[in-house]
Amino acid sequence: MKIEAVAVLLMAAVAVVLGEVGVIPNGVVMPHSQEEFVLNTIAIILTVVGIPGAIRLFTLNTTRGLRRMNYDEALNSYHIWSAVRMVILCVTTVFDVAVYYVATSVSGAFCALITLCAVVYCWPSKGKIDSYLKTVNNE
Repeated sequence: MKIEAVAVLLMAAVAVVLGEVGVIPNGVVMPHSQEEFVLNTIAIILTVVGIPGAIRLFTLNTTRGLRRMNYDEALNSYHIWSAVRMVILCVTTVFDVAVYYVATSVSGAFCALITLCAVVYCWPSKGKIDSYLKTVNNE
């Protein structure tokens, strides 16, 4: 699962590099235009809904489902939902970085940084996973 979290961070870094070398076109959208407003609004909504949504989706699906599973099944389910959470955060981050470069607006960069903080918040550790599985199975 740490590899998946690192992959999200690397995807964000790749998006930044692509933006810096011009593969993601820089400044295509005119400042203070309707297109910039729409892109920034989508980036903000995706960030505001995506981060809590990914965390809540993970919690709901692992809390309810893990109670009736043995340890191996619970661990597998935990891994699957962790991957789903990371995919949501990865899509949000890459979109936010792309908005930053296409619209040359700081809103996309702030949203990307917030999403990267969520990735760090979701960083897996063996102790965290074991205590979570133990807590859910004891309830």
